[in-house]
Amino acid sequence: MDFISQIDEIMGARTCIVGMGNYYKTDDAVGLYIVDRLKEAVESETLTVLNVEDVIESYVFKIAGMDCENVIIVDAVQAEGERGSVIFGRINDMGMFEGMFSTHKLSLSISGKILEENNKSTYLLGIIADDIDFGIGLSDDVKKSADTVTDLLLKSINCSQKGVYQ
Repeated sequence: MDFISQIDEIMGARTCIVGMGNYYKTDDAVGLYIVDRLKEAVESETLTVLNVEDVIESYVFKIAGMDCENVIIVDAVQAEGERGSVIFGRINDMGMFEGMFSTHKLSLSISGKILEENNKSTYLLGIIADDIDFGIGLSDDVKKSADTVTDLLLKSINCSQKGVYQ
């Protein structure tokens, strides 16, 4: 199953999309950029969008108690590969991401375990970062990917909402 099909399937159920990052560390802000755009464009009873900045551990128990089946964590990742590339999969299958890690590795790993223990199917939607040094603004390749991912998520959300209300 490809990335888009997986997202479409996930959006068919109650879902929480969580953006992680730091606005002041260039590409590290990609997760925040995406969820901020989603929050502006989406109003849904079956979707929650949260901006947790770089402190997911402060929100993990709130998310664990939410009425949702799925959690998608959107974050910058450091990995071999072309910057701006998208990586997607279950957090508990992190072995499939060998050689890759979230820029918030430890807190993401622990949070993923807590969410899975609370019956949340938890996914990482990562975009390979180019630069995570101090600064403001995404690099061109990462911004282009973030815009594409945002558009795909919006399309999937809109399609799943039509199915809910028909």
